[in-house]
Formats: sequence, C-alpha cells, structure tokens
Amino acid sequence: MYIFKTSLKEAGWVFLLSRCLILAVSYIGILFIALPGASSTLICTQALQANPCIFLWYRWDAVAFAIIAHQGYVFAPSVAYYPLWPLLIHFGGLLLGGTYPLSYYLAGLLLANLCFFFALVLFDYLLAEEFEPSLARRALFYLACYPYAVFFFVGYSEALFLLLSLAVFLLLRRKKMLDWWLAGLCGFLAALTRSTGILLSIPFFVVYIQRFWLPSQRDQSSFLQKLHGFMPMLLIPTGVALYMAYLGYTKGNPFLVETFEGSYWHRHFSYIWYAFAPTVVAVLQGPFFSLNVLRNGLDLTFTLLPITVLILGWKRLPLHYNLFALSIILFSLSFAQASEAPLTSQPRYMMSAFPIVIICALWGKRSRFDQAYLVLAIAMLAINTLLFATYHWVA
Repeated sequence: MYIFKTSLKEAGWVFLLSRCLILAVSYIGILFIALPGASSTLICTQALQANPCIFLWYRWDAVAFAIIAHQGYVFAPSVAYYPLWPLLIHFGGLLLGGTYPLSYYLAGLLLANLCFFFALVLFDYLLAEEFEPSLARRALFYLACYPYAVFFFVGYSEALFLLLSLAVFLLLRRKKMLDWWLAGLCGFLAALTRSTGILLSIPFFVVYIQRFWLPSQRDQSSFLQKLHGFMPMLLIPTGVALYMAYLGYTKGNPFLVETFEGSYWHRHFSYIWYAFAPTVVAVLQGPFFSLNVLRNGLDLTFTLLPITVLILGWKRLPLHYNLFALSIILFSLSFAQASEAPLTSQPRYMMSAFPIVIICALWGKRSRFDQAYLVLAIAMLAINTLLFATYHWVA
C-alpha cells in the first residue's frame, strides 16, 4: 500500500524545485527588464528599491484579495471574488502583523504555496492509489511545471481551490460515510472559494450513483443508507447559498455577484463558440508581432490544448474525472469576457481541471511525449513568470 509519507517526500522535492525555478526567473528577469513606466531595471540591493523587489508578485488579483482581506467588500464589484480565500489571507495577515499591504501580501504568498504543497501531496497520493506510483510522480512534475503554474505561487485562490478539489476526489474513494461528509465539507469550502466550486457536485453525484444505484450495487444498501450517502453532496451548493445569503444581508442583493460580473467585469452567459471568434479575428488581423496578438494567441492556444487533450484522452480516465474537467471547461467558456479578448484568463481557469494533467501523465509513458511536454511547459512557465514579475498581463 502506498504510504502517505512517500507522497510528502515526492511532493516536497517537486515543490522546492518549482519554487526555485519561479524565484530564479522572476529575479533574473527584473535585472534585465524594466517595469512598465520605469526608466531602469530594479536593483534589489539598494534600500530605496527594496520594496518593489519584495512586492514582485503583488499584481492584479493578488492586490484585490489583499484589499478585501484588509477592509472587506468596500468596493462593490469585488464581491465577484468569493470570500474564503480573502478570509484566510485576513487571518494570515493579522498573524504577520496586520500591516497593510505587506502583511496581507505575504500571507497570500505563504498560504498559496502552503496550499499548493499539500495539493501536490494529495495529487501524488490520489494517483498512486487510483493508477500507479510512476504515473503519480510524472503527474506531479506536469502539474508543478504547467505553463500557468505561476498562479499556484502568487496570492491567487487557484492553489486553495485545487487542494479542496483533490481532497474531494480522494475522500470519495473511501467507503466510510464520515469520509463522504468530509468530501462534502471540502466541496462546501471550494464553493466558497470560487464559483466553479459548485461543479464538484458532478463527480460527487457520479460516484454516488456508481456506489448505490448501479444494478450490481442497488440491493447491497438500504434506502436510509442511500439517503445518507446523498446528503453530504448537498453541502456543496450550500456554500454558494451561504455567500448569497451574506450578500443579501450585508448588501441587500443576494445576486450581486451576477450583477457585477456583467456590468463591471463584462462576463455574461453566452454560447461557448462566441468566445473564440473575436480571438481568432484579433490574432489574424492584428500586427503579427504585437503584444495584443501574442496575448490572444497564447490565450487561444492554451484554451484549445486542454480541450483537445480531454477529447483525445476521454477513455483513459474514470467518468467522474472526465465530467469534472468538462464542466470546468464549459462553465469557464460560457462566461467569457465580452471584449476583443474574450479568452482572457481562460488558460488560468482551466488549470483547475486537473484530470487533463493526468491524461498527459498517462501519455507521458512515451519518452518523446514526456520530453516534449516538459520542454514546452517549463519554457512557457518561465515566460509567464517573467511577464507576471515585470507587470505584464498573463492570464
């Protein structure tokens, strides 16, 4: 039987290696590339320039989460950021001194990396049980070196959501009802972390049907046992309902997230193919080497690649893995940004669909695929890390 200590060891050195890569690329990059609007590059050894070097990953959503952690949802459109992650940053920031923004920024960094480390541990343990240890080790590399894995390092909510999602899948493998209630609790917390957390109801329901209602299983449990197995799943949508109740009580509108997603963040429900047409037009019509074309091209490429991987590898994974990945993709694309770059952030959102990494790890048994994946992924991770650290939009 695979030992949990083995997962700690395997995850530990992959985690450290990936953190060293991100740190090295970030600081080497700012030695040669000036931040936008700056006349020269940063020199971190000089006292006057120490702060910009410390705040190297204080960008975009990391700033938004720190502000919410410090003062709550004072800026109304920030309700689109679900509450669990800024709440954790709030308490972490208080433990680090409560100085704004430094304490909350550092709390976000520390918590994100802590969550990602334990996500790697659970990922290794889950795959070693579900598949085999050699695949688990390969998948750890693939996940830690994913082209957009810089967002598992900075103070974004991606690492926490991944950790909770993996916990749900791992706990659903157990047969004790206590584990299923813990899975429901993790799903509840995931639904308080990101809007896509409610999608964990799908793999939960599939496993529930497979355990209690398939012909070979139907007569092995009573109606009360079936009911008991179903109840933990209801915790997941309860997370969303709780946040809506909070908004209704404090802001007077339980549907405030949907309101500002449309009016401020320009994300409306639409058919998924509407997300691709403007992006393709922007890539084909723009100046070939412009930053806008590069950005749209990368968004398009790393949105289509996960979709392609899932389609080609559908038969390689259990149904609940596939449906979770598919639901993440469909949900994200259904709320693409209404702009000239509708696929903005989509590659980052799709990182949550971790079964795609598993499919790649299965293909990685072939050395050519393994080498190609690592070369492309590490190169893109370095580029995205460099862009993020030098204040250029990534995803």
